[in-house]
Amino acid sequence: MKRYYFIIIIILFLPITAQNTELLEIQKKIIKEFSKIDDYKVDINVKINMTGFRMPKKKIKMFFKKPNKLNIKTKGFAIIPKNGINNNPNDLFEMFNYDNINVNRTIRNNKQFYFISGSVNPDSLDIPIANYQSEKPNLNMNLLIDAKEWIITEVEIFLDSEKFLSIKTDYININNIMVPEETKLIIGIKEISRIKNNFNNEIVFNSDNDLAKASGLSFNNDEFKGEITMNFSNYVINQGIDDKVFINN
Repeated sequence: MKRYYFIIIIILFLPITAQNTELLEIQKKIIKEFSKIDDYKVDINVKINMTGFRMPKKKIKMFFKKPNKLNIKTKGFAIIPKNGINNNPNDLFEMFNYDNINVNRTIRNNKQFYFISGSVNPDSLDIPIANYQSEKPNLNMNLLIDAKEWIITEVEIFLDSEKFLSIKTDYININNIMVPEETKLIIGIKEISRIKNNFNNEIVFNSDNDLAKASGLSFNNDEFKGEITMNFSNYVINQGIDDKVFINN
């Protein structure tokens, strides 16, 4: 009888084990591709169209050095989404709750992709929007992965059942290393009045705020929208960057 129980337990856990093994293999290949980069510097042109905020087109210079050193230089003021420029795939995978994750295969434009979906720890999401005042939101994330180049081309994050963040990246091959050429980040949240903003409550919610009025913010719609487009150019990859560049950053 004990032997039968043992067989049943193995059968029940086989699908989970197999899927976790596939996920780890995918993650390993993506990390291996990303590990080709020791450091780089790149110019980024940034365009922002966001509810309650206006910023002229900006040109910034970004420096990266593994594992996670970043420095951004620009003249004047700029808002740059960390989720859009920090392309370390480990950061995305660490957001998942691994007890609830699915791996599937799909075809797009005659190319093979992996589609990974699962629940997300709300505290792991590092973007300038908010948590519910009364409770943590129910977050889920989808990743679309090129099964040939081993790069993450799309990220989607859902708040309850509605998508509120998407990141799509087109890549370019430079010296056999895949790096972003364009990244587009889109944020959309309905019923913004239910949400507490973590970094600039006054601009988002105060209808008397001059900046809010100047930007055309409509409080009647009760909705937050934003689109950030980043174009990358003039890469210098694996030529060595002094650690001094990252001091105080």
